[in-house]
Amino acid sequence: MLKNVAEQKKVFEANYHIDNLNHFSFNFSDDKIIRYTRDRRLNIALKYLESKYDKTALRNFSVLIVCGGVGGESFFFNNAGFNNITLSDFSENSLSIANKLFPDLKTMCLNAENLNLADCSFDIVVVQDGLHHLPRPALGFTEMIRVAKKEIIVIEPYESLIGNLIGTTWEVQGDAINFVYRWNKKMVEQTVKSYLLHEYNFIKVFRVWDHNLTVRNFVKKLPKPIQLFSAKAIYAFLSLINFSGNMMIAIVSKKEKS
Repeated sequence: MLKNVAEQKKVFEANYHIDNLNHFSFNFSDDKIIRYTRDRRLNIALKYLESKYDKTALRNFSVLIVCGGVGGESFFFNNAGFNNITLSDFSENSLSIANKLFPDLKTMCLNAENLNLADCSFDIVVVQDGLHHLPRPALGFTEMIRVAKKEIIVIEPYESLIGNLIGTTWEVQGDAINFVYRWNKKMVEQTVKSYLLHEYNFIKVFRVWDHNLTVRNFVKKLPKPIQLFSAKAIYAFLSLINFSGNMMIAIVSKKEKS
């Protein structure tokens, strides 16, 4: 397994090159279509947390992004008004790019399977499309649970018929081979309960459809005044069949230790 991590790190360091900043700048774009399609799942999670906490108090929670790449999720939380955000990734090059594109962002080089942090170090720990790149995704999830003090947000592929039929199963990049791990509600619940026992407040799992790149490329071909409306209309239609969705938004709330 350590060999797999080393091979993946080598590939990521090669892909995230500081000389190619423009390739990653879309993560920090103010374009309304990019922001809507890229941030939609995070907004669903944030809206749910806002139903549980005072909005002002929530913004003061510390946030750790796991497997955060160049920092797109960090940019989302910054735009949402959070003032204590830390980006982590095992790729030093990706963090260097993040620091160039988002100079005020705090960064930490961390292996998501073995976070070198104390228990309950951050109020909220978040991952979006990152755990399925790990050799041991479940270990990455339990590390998130350990390090979180209050809330864990996990946005990952959901085990679905469509995903199994047309989704990617194996990602091969150079010497690195990755199995695209897909979750389901039962797996999340059992992992949380076996790790935390009774020390959780709730486990919420949303199943949704998400094809942000496909939707973005499609609506960009339409007249600009109707692009955002069209993207929202597409997802409004897909929400009618979210029960068969290809993505998962899981939110776990921990009981705080006295």
